[in-house]
Amino acid sequence: MPFQTHPTYLDFETANQPFAARLGVCMDTIVKDKETHARFLNTLSMMEHMGSRRIMITQSNAGLGQETLKHMSEEVRHAFFFKRKADKMAGRSLEYAEEDMIASPFARMYFKRLESYIAQDVKDEAEPLRIAYLYMSMIIEFRAVWSFELYQTCLDAAGIKLSLKSLLAEEQGHLTEMEENLANLDADTAERVNRFLAKERVLFARLLGRLETAASQS
Repeated sequence: MPFQTHPTYLDFETANQPFAARLGVCMDTIVKDKETHARFLNTLSMMEHMGSRRIMITQSNAGLGQETLKHMSEEVRHAFFFKRKADKMAGRSLEYAEEDMIASPFARMYFKRLESYIAQDVKDEAEPLRIAYLYMSMIIEFRAVWSFELYQTCLDAAGIKLSLKSLLAEEQGHLTEMEENLANLDADTAERVNRFLAKERVLFARLLGRLETAASQS
């Protein structure tokens, strides 16, 4: 089944329609200014790095398998991909510091509050760390695929030669892997996914508001 026709992703797109136009306008503004665009890319790099770091911290045990290692290595590569593009666009080496990113405190808060919410929900499961990792990855990947597709549209419209095709394919692959693993571990997957996606939308709305403010000031 093509990822874009997956029922859960179609539901995700429908639920996020109010945000699509706003994020598109925000990204259109960001890509018009090279310095702002570089900082945005650096923020994406930081968020990919946070993801890879959390996998390393929570999944480093004797049962660590190839699939999880592959996921972690791909998240590291995505962080490097965005960092390299950010540095090239800025013409200097950017740091994961507030002045070199856009709305970074709120990006970190978005990630950490979602992670905390999911961890609390699954804390009584037999494998809480494993299940929390799978759910967190799934929910984040939904947002990543949705956002990167909008970002690619903005890049193409602006004539900026930056392709996210390979990265998108890997993110979609991660989603499929998470879904398959959860189907074998948790009988409440569908109900939990809907609840976690609802929480994520609330957190994303706050982050989007801060991104819009930052873009308007560029």
